[in-house]
Amino acid sequence: MALAYQKDFLVEAYAYRFLTLGYEVYKEMYRLGENYYDKVGKDKFRVAASLDAEAIREYKKYLES
Repeated sequence: MALAYQKDFLVEAYAYRFLTLGYEVYKEMYRLGENYYDKVGKDKFRVAASLDAEAIREYKKYLES
């Protein structure tokens, strides 16, 4: 059974990629991600943000560390 990820998790997984550029960049990308998610919905957001299974695994691995 596939997991249904919620908005916050998906937006955080997207913005996480920008964390190495600094917290201010991360916050801005999170804000932009939230706005885009609200505009297009979950499925289109996941495609546009390249949040495939591998990207989700990478983010979850980061959360576990």
